[in-house]
Amino acid sequence: MGVQGRVIILRDEEGREYTTQQVVTASSVVSDMITASIAATGATIVVHPVDMAKIRIQMQGELMRHGEYKVHYRNVPHAIYQIMKHDGLLRIYRGIIPATFYQIISQGFRLGLFQSIEDLGLTMDSNLEHSIIKSAISGAFCGAISAFIASPFFMVKNYQMIRSGSQIRVAHQRQYTSMLHAFYDIYRSYRLSTGLWRATGSNVLRVGVGSSVQLSSFVGIKNVLNLSVDYNERFLVFNTIMAALASGVLVSPIIASLDLIRVRMYIQPVDSNGRGLLYKNVWDCFRRIKAREGLLAFWKGSTGAFFYVMITSSITLVSWDEMRHVRNARLNSRDYIIDFGYQ
Repeated sequence: MGVQGRVIILRDEEGREYTTQQVVTASSVVSDMITASIAATGATIVVHPVDMAKIRIQMQGELMRHGEYKVHYRNVPHAIYQIMKHDGLLRIYRGIIPATFYQIISQGFRLGLFQSIEDLGLTMDSNLEHSIIKSAISGAFCGAISAFIASPFFMVKNYQMIRSGSQIRVAHQRQYTSMLHAFYDIYRSYRLSTGLWRATGSNVLRVGVGSSVQLSSFVGIKNVLNLSVDYNERFLVFNTIMAALASGVLVSPIIASLDLIRVRMYIQPVDSNGRGLLYKNVWDCFRRIKAREGLLAFWKGSTGAFFYVMITSSITLVSWDEMRHVRNARLNSRDYIIDFGYQ
């Protein structure tokens, strides 16, 4: 038993078109989430060194004016080199386990829920055309939900990635030996709201905004490109890649400052009640960074953020889109979907 969704127009091997209506069930939603989770795993492994370099740069010189601190990391390649040189070659992948779990859960819920919303036809306007506004709202909703659920993994990932025992350390250090050790100690000390889910609002804001821009632009650009070639099968993968790259370019500058605020909110030291000692909330974080470091501080790590978003967008969105096309083709015993509507 399921909910009737959008009507899709398919083309068989001989070029004949026919329609079928998708049905959204609990099992299909779970399947969408699993597909999205698999798509995110490869991207996490590839981009992890860039992510670590980005976070180290963002935390460098926290609440200090230029010239008041030593610059350990000049840019992403230099940061990666410094980490491998001083912390050890394999330390560039410190935090990979919580990072992988974070992406599996976050992207699984975000893209899986968005796919189900699309299948229900909720991202279309009254003319059965793709609606950028509805896709943006849906993307923001899915991003916010996924960010909230996966927040503890993001916290522990940052704790492990910022950890350094050498002279290149930056920010507050926490000596957790593993992900499970971190979860146990944080919960035992601070419980949930000021413990495992502390600073979640900054993650919800960053992922919600980024997801809104990314998914609405990705789906919109891909549809325009596919229409321009009349859904010719030879160009579908290329169009998906171009749409993923374009969405990455659009979202990177928008979320750069939110990304820095999020990292600062999570990594800051806390008091005995789990409350941040440096920033009370997102607005207070923005205000204090602006006052002490200046507006340019919000672009710390922006190059790393750009490469991080571009790599994750390209690998995750292309893999996700191709896997769901394969699944749809298998379920409908036809080559590929060429258009869709809702009734």
